[in-house]
Amino acid sequence: MVRIFHILKDDNPTEALAAISKEANGPDRDLSVLLIQEAVRLHPDLPVKIYVLEEDAQKRGIASEFESIHYEKMLDLILSSHSVVVW
Repeated sequence: MVRIFHILKDDNPTEALAAISKEANGPDRDLSVLLIQEAVRLHPDLPVKIYVLEEDAQKRGIASEFESIHYEKMLDLILSSHSVVVW
């Protein structure tokens, strides 16, 4: 199962990120991943950081441009980062 956490501390996130957040919680998980990738490509200035749990990256063959992270560190990153997406 794909788990996505979308944490934004910005009071006014862009429409693109709002749409991604909505899709990420929807039934089409693969589409949400593509939308996140596209948003990062089109809006590199937006405060989006994507982390993939190492075990998920190994199982799903996630592309190497995403930073992998140990599960234990995930909560600290969510609490300290401006914006974090984890699946």
